[in-house]
Amino acid sequence: MKLQASEFMPLTMERLDEDIQTPYGKGTLYSLCHYYEQNGDLMRDPEMCFLVVDNRKEETDFDFIGIYAQMYQQDNLGLYEESIRIDSGKLTSYIKVWQSGHCQFANQWLKNISQQGFLK
Repeated sequence: MKLQASEFMPLTMERLDEDIQTPYGKGTLYSLCHYYEQNGDLMRDPEMCFLVVDNRKEETDFDFIGIYAQMYQQDNLGLYEESIRIDSGKLTSYIKVWQSGHCQFANQWLKNISQQGFLK
């Protein structure tokens, strides 16, 4: 899904994987990304992946949804960090310091995305 907001790069959202085993239940992996083109290549500016564990019984039980920043990538800086490692459909490990940094960045980035008009 590609979202548009007037003066900003489009925001792309993709479901990458599902039924990922976690200690909290089955998760689904989503990507949020701004892309631009450089020399014919698509560049992520940035991309973040989020692991979503939805244990709701009722649609409005939002306290039963866990959203975890899993990956951060910024192509123009050569950065690729997986703070939560997923192998063969299973959460296998995490790097606490990176995960904390990814959460801080995600909180600010998601505020910006909202303020820029991507979410209505």
